Amino acid sequence: MKNKLKVNIYNRTYNLLSEESQEYTNKLALVINSKIKGMMKAIPSLSVQDAAVLTALDCLDELSKANQNIENIRTQIKDYVDDAGRARSQADEAQKEIRELQAKVHDLEEQLEARTVVKREPEDYKFTEALIEDVRGLKIGIPRTYFGEGIDEEVKEKTD
Repeated sequence: MKNKLKVNIYNRTYNLLSEESQEYTNKLALVINSKIKGMMKAIPSLSVQDAAVLTALDCLDELSKANQNIENIRTQIKDYVDDAGRARSQADEAQKEIRELQAKVHDLEEQLEARTVVKREPEDYKFTEALIEDVRGLKIGIPRTYFGEGIDEEVKEKTD
């Protein structure tokens, strides 16, 4: 809905039709008034019309730069979204690979366990009772590394 508005710019009243509110339009008029007064103060020989034209150019320059900044921000956001999508895809693939590797590790652990089953005798198993014959006089092999410092002399004599 169009609103009938009145604004005062540099001692001149303008009747406007706008979808904006009176308050908003008044704020714009205050900025334009301030800019025109600043131009006329900086260059006293300017006419009001010239100051208004220069003010319009200045405002258009600000608008153009703001639009360029907005476009740059949009481009950056799009790049960030694209990067995030690629990173998400890479993370998903890495998770898939991790699951596959975990499954392989699990399979290998099961294979290793199947190959290295050690039969253990119960702790209460009495080995001496399992002997059928007398072991006296049997020769047994013991690695020399077991005969280091501190070996009992009687044991050393019997094993040499």
